[in-house]
Amino acid sequence: MLMLRLLVLMIFFGCVGSGNRMLILLPQKSYSEYVQEYNSCTGKGMISSNGPLKGKLSFTFKSQRDSTFFQFGDAIGRKALLMWITPGTVTARNLIENKQYDYDEIMKFFPFLKIMEPNDITEFIWGVEPSYKEKFKTVDKSITKNIELNFRSEQLDNEKRALVEARFRDKESRQVVSINVKNRNRNSEYVNMKKVWKLLKY
Repeated sequence: MLMLRLLVLMIFFGCVGSGNRMLILLPQKSYSEYVQEYNSCTGKGMISSNGPLKGKLSFTFKSQRDSTFFQFGDAIGRKALLMWITPGTVTARNLIENKQYDYDEIMKFFPFLKIMEPNDITEFIWGVEPSYKEKFKTVDKSITKNIELNFRSEQLDNEKRALVEARFRDKESRQVVSINVKNRNRNSEYVNMKKVWKLLKY
């Protein structure tokens, strides 16, 4: 059950929603512009699930170029899951059950992942709405007809209109999952991704 709560992280792309305030906004930068200007992106957030699966888990993230590393913690502060994302793969290790998952195994639990790419997750983490719609059109309608995907933007730290929430809803199963970014820092410093990659290995 824990794994099902955690891996829903990979379903969070859709339409940008409006913030709560009227703001004069600058055009949003693209993902490529961000990675040219900054070397890494770090932060923290919360994933919450309502429906057949219920619960909340905190997470921290580290991203550099096209790779992103997540560390999830449970309600009592234990490190529960590590997840590594690259453009073509998603790898996850359940620390509590001491079990490794690869992208194909995750897909068996979540067939709706066919509508999105792993690099979409990295773009969201950097604060950019992924271009998922063309991919969405190519997926069997029996999968997409019950899925709703939405984004919400609001002020975060000193950023007037930051992408802070992604909300997934499966109308058939009545499962709703929200991913909220509570803090995001784009940095000039590099992250030692080799070090965090070792945490996923036995």
